[in-house]
Amino acid sequence: MASSHHRGRGFFFGQRRDQLGARLLMMLTVIRLSRDYQTDFRINWFPPGAEAPTLDNPAELFSRSFIDRHFIDNDAFADVQDRVAPIWKFLDDPTPDALQTHLEAGGHVLLDEGFDIVAFPWEDAESLRQRFPDLIREIDFDPAVAAQIARIDAVLSGKGGRSVAYHIRRGDILNADPWMHKQWPSKIEPDELYSVHLQKENPDVALVFSDQPESRARFQTAHPAVRGLDEIVQLEGCTVAQRDFLELYAMSRADRIVAPAISAFSRAAALVSGRERMRFVDVLDSAERDAAYEALLARFKTGIDSFVTPSEAAHLYAKLAARLPVQGREEEAWEIGRIVLDSGANNAFVPLLHAVNCLYLKRWDEAKENIERALNDPNLWQESHAAATAIHALILGALGKAVRCHRTYLRAFWQKPFLPDVALVGSFMINRRRLKPDHPLPFSMPVLQAMRVPYMRANMLLVQNKLIRRRAFDFSTIVVEWPYFVMDGKAERVVENAKALQDIHDAVMAAGDESDREERASYGALVQARMGDAAGALSSHGASLAARPDDPLVIKRQAEILALSGDPEAAVDLIRPLAERSTNQPYWAYLLGYFLRQAGQLNAARIAWEDAARIDTTTALIHADLAELCRDLGDVQAAAAALDRAAELAPTQQKFVNRKARYLEKAR
Repeated sequence: MASSHHRGRGFFFGQRRDQLGARLLMMLTVIRLSRDYQTDFRINWFPPGAEAPTLDNPAELFSRSFIDRHFIDNDAFADVQDRVAPIWKFLDDPTPDALQTHLEAGGHVLLDEGFDIVAFPWEDAESLRQRFPDLIREIDFDPAVAAQIARIDAVLSGKGGRSVAYHIRRGDILNADPWMHKQWPSKIEPDELYSVHLQKENPDVALVFSDQPESRARFQTAHPAVRGLDEIVQLEGCTVAQRDFLELYAMSRADRIVAPAISAFSRAAALVSGRERMRFVDVLDSAERDAAYEALLARFKTGIDSFVTPSEAAHLYAKLAARLPVQGREEEAWEIGRIVLDSGANNAFVPLLHAVNCLYLKRWDEAKENIERALNDPNLWQESHAAATAIHALILGALGKAVRCHRTYLRAFWQKPFLPDVALVGSFMINRRRLKPDHPLPFSMPVLQAMRVPYMRANMLLVQNKLIRRRAFDFSTIVVEWPYFVMDGKAERVVENAKALQDIHDAVMAAGDESDREERASYGALVQARMGDAAGALSSHGASLAARPDDPLVIKRQAEILALSGDPEAAVDLIRPLAERSTNQPYWAYLLGYFLRQAGQLNAARIAWEDAARIDTTTALIHADLAELCRDLGDVQAAAAALDRAAELAPTQQKFVNRKARYLEKAR
């Protein structure tokens, strides 16, 4: 393996944990960066947590000399972590000065995410794109792979006529845990779309590539003139990694690549080719796409025998489940859902999608049965679980279970407050007064009304206009009001981002009218304190406190501003009466414990947090914070019990289970 030192100047490091396409994109990009910024590159090919076991041996693809010069192992990479900066730190810089200074001082730059070329503000992305066909020539491949590349070039390059390569993405999406349990609407497309384009384009040469042999064979059976890689080169003796790379390279030789909207594999092939990869929205008009989906619907109605597996049927059902309700065809979506459920498909998202169809049709008992089936499946992805929890709350509300409704919703909110389905359901429930400003979570309606999000369509299970016509509320204001309980990294970053806080402050202060000015001003002062100006906030908040001395939220904000000013004892005195009066409200007791802990009164803080935990039924971080405090006080068993409760309230948050194990291990 290579050294991590090179004439004192830092390197560009690349690593990816996912599949071949993303790794090749990473390699080409770090090669380009190293050339342009006068240094070298290193590849950490198989980092901890890598998800592609078929790629664990780089010698299947690359020459030994190339590996020895440019690859490092995990231990060598760990040794230089203190000098590594992520590339995103430089992506907003107006000039290369900071990047060059970092490299010149021996600092390294890491590229480990993204699915396209990296272009700094001072670079032209399109000019960079044109260089990628030459960059792949700078990789020294294993001699057997290099020989196959030459054969592909001989067969496909410069032969005249129009050629099209189709990428049918299936593979781990259908067959492997955990990927099969999440819907991937931007990565999987039905055969019918490929067929419509093939008939429309009528290319001289058509190639099909797929990570699912049965899908490739099915398409070639339907269209005998379409060729696969094994009809171009001999593949006997090739490993899985070698075949995958040769497919990618052969795809790059076509005049046009038609592929799903998101696919690192076909995107890498397009970059190697120097041409744009085309999506179906680029090559088919809406009528042609509609016709393809009608053909898919007709295929479903004959049963699922024509699908590779029930899992493929499930993923393509997800496409129809998103389209049909928009067209007012909920009954047909329900019918297809029943077919897929009865097929034995065990993808965790299937009962979730069916529950949504039942919700539209007001089949509440069936909706409840399916949403609970989805939530009880340990394979349901974290974001899907949060969305399903919010939808469960919606169903419980429709069934008249008001208390369970708002408790269930808050569990979803604390996990993913910005998830579109969570924001939509929360907006619906506030509009219907199933969530009120004083219960179960205190918030200010004038503040909340100051900010809304654009109309939501993407990355959601529900159709917005079936629940609300107006734009949904932007829950950033509540996250900033109650940052203690949010488990989502995106939401946490709002509270840490000065620009985001300033934008929230300005939006709230510009909204409303004179009647709610002091209520909004109180919130504005809290935001000011969270931005670091606690002294100014304390001064400006005095008027709000004088105008609304009995408003619990104004009192809460005054206490927080005092604590942020360095006076947690005064915050304790201010918040204690609220905690003592509100015996069914955990948040005031939590804040009392929070300020007591800041004041160094740990035993009193524990009592307050135990009071909050005893009342709480929704908020995992109340119990997690109690666990940490109990651990600090030496009561590991109480800490473990509190973490059990946190894990119960947020079952997809593995960190609580892991933390309990660490506490118990250290206590032995």
